[in-house]
Amino acid sequence: MIIRPLTLFERENVRNFYLSLSADDRRKRFCCTLSDDTISRYVDRLNFTRDTVLGAFDGHARIVGVAELVRGPKESEMAFSVRPDRRGQKIGTTLIERLLSRARMCGARKVFVMFLSDNTPMRKMALRAGMSVQTADGESYAARELPAPQAEDLTRWLVEESMSHGGYFGTLGVARWASMLDRSTGPVSEPAGELPTAA
Repeated sequence: MIIRPLTLFERENVRNFYLSLSADDRRKRFCCTLSDDTISRYVDRLNFTRDTVLGAFDGHARIVGVAELVRGPKESEMAFSVRPDRRGQKIGTTLIERLLSRARMCGARKVFVMFLSDNTPMRKMALRAGMSVQTADGESYAARELPAPQAEDLTRWLVEESMSHGGYFGTLGVARWASMLDRSTGPVSEPAGELPTAA
């Protein structure tokens, strides 16, 4: 699995990912059920420069999970969503670990996640990530203080970032070659927007 920051050129891929979520998955991700139009407007407002949007990709370079870090003056908010058919494979756990690392490198000193109290997978993820969880009125708030990064943390992060980008474009190349080979051996029905646009 490859995880890397997404860019503004991949906004449509994020939109397609969120729009593909069921009503219940939308409720768990956004703490309420959102219409297609509302989700589309939400994606239009994503700031890929100021904030961090991570994408998790499968072996065909398709997005299977999205994590967001929105910077705040005192606290930075995180949010997560994983494609239903890919849950239980530690994708969410890996996303939260990478997002916490990214938050530290960006200077965030405290992060939090808001989620519905019946969102058991998110609660487990937060607890595994060392976050304290408080619940009231059907909503949960998980938070964690972040230490300042050390030199070795920065080195490890730079290596991870470099490998994730290189791995993604290698996977994307293989996926596109495989797609062309499939076309040469017969007609293939390929859903629109399966492969993200290379940034």
